[in-house]
Amino acid sequence: MSAWGWKLSLLVSGALVATALAQAPGSDQVKAPLTTREYLAHENWWPTKQFADQSQFAGTQACAACHEGIVRSQSTTQMALTMTPAANSRILASHTGEIFTSGNYRYAIEKSGNSFLQTVSDGSAKRTDILQWAFGSGFTAQAYFWWHNGQPYESRYNYFPTAGQFDRTPGRLQGAPVSLDMAEGRLVAEFEARRCLACHATALTTAEPLTAAQFHPGVSCEACHGPGLAHVEAMKSKTSTDLQIVSPARLKPAQAVDFCGACHGAPRDVVLAGTVGKITVRFPAYRLVKSRCWGTNGDARLTCFACHDPHKPLEHDSAAYDVACLRCHANGGTGSENVRAHQAACPVAKSRCTSCHMPKVNVAEMHYDVTDHDIRIVKANAPFPN
Repeated sequence: MSAWGWKLSLLVSGALVATALAQAPGSDQVKAPLTTREYLAHENWWPTKQFADQSQFAGTQACAACHEGIVRSQSTTQMALTMTPAANSRILASHTGEIFTSGNYRYAIEKSGNSFLQTVSDGSAKRTDILQWAFGSGFTAQAYFWWHNGQPYESRYNYFPTAGQFDRTPGRLQGAPVSLDMAEGRLVAEFEARRCLACHATALTTAEPLTAAQFHPGVSCEACHGPGLAHVEAMKSKTSTDLQIVSPARLKPAQAVDFCGACHGAPRDVVLAGTVGKITVRFPAYRLVKSRCWGTNGDARLTCFACHDPHKPLEHDSAAYDVACLRCHANGGTGSENVRAHQAACPVAKSRCTSCHMPKVNVAEMHYDVTDHDIRIVKANAPFPN
């Protein structure tokens, strides 16, 4: 799975993890902390909830009938491309031949018909598998997944575009495999595979074995807005006042961050996992809530949606985020929002705010500089804020 995808499986491989909130979505009543499974038992839609069947889903084309522009734009995002058939992977198509060596084991990719095959060899014996799914858009990383004898497997390697090479899958074996069986791939427990698919696919079902489960690869409309068939029917009737659809943008600040954090590192999940140090920059929801300006209940101007439009490709130009920063830190300090928030304007610069206040942190095993979402005044030689 991708560098962002394996983070979730790493957190849930042991006991069930708890959510970042002590509230059910849409509820004002504070409750005891809930495990993820307990959270998903609520009627409210949640990004990683798995339904018994697909009868409630309308499909992306049905959404496009009224929201054509949004669907077209969203289909180009990293989320939409976070899971694709391995046969469609441009990375695999460009890297046939020997790709990776781990100890005495050599890995190679070859094209066979419409499929890509992985072969791992120790020089005297080899194993060959048909790669079925590519996890990750390939912007940060891409990993591979397949079934063998009804069991799900994950590749021992990821492709890292910033390094231009394949390397060990982050968070997995520190050393080289000790057998061909181990080298072939990592056997993934079905519950873990389901959790991976819950963040990399849409409309995952639960009523059948995973090998027969229905889902749509990639994160599309109904992954975040919930099953859309009732909404489509309500819109066609033109009489219903209930839109029968979830609008995540209307969630309260803490709920909105945890909504995204279901796949992008919810705060309580990270704390319960005992994850500390620079590696925590991989969990933007956790880091955002640590920001000095977050406050007890959060601020509607400081959520994931304040800076990122999930319907559009991720913006990488620091200047593009200035408008979000200036909602609170209006230069000159005369804006009503600025006065209400009691946030001073930056005395150093008036643009490219994130380049200073959201520093890049190198995560060596990902071969990538990750943006730290703990928004703060960064002081030279200061220790990393856990």
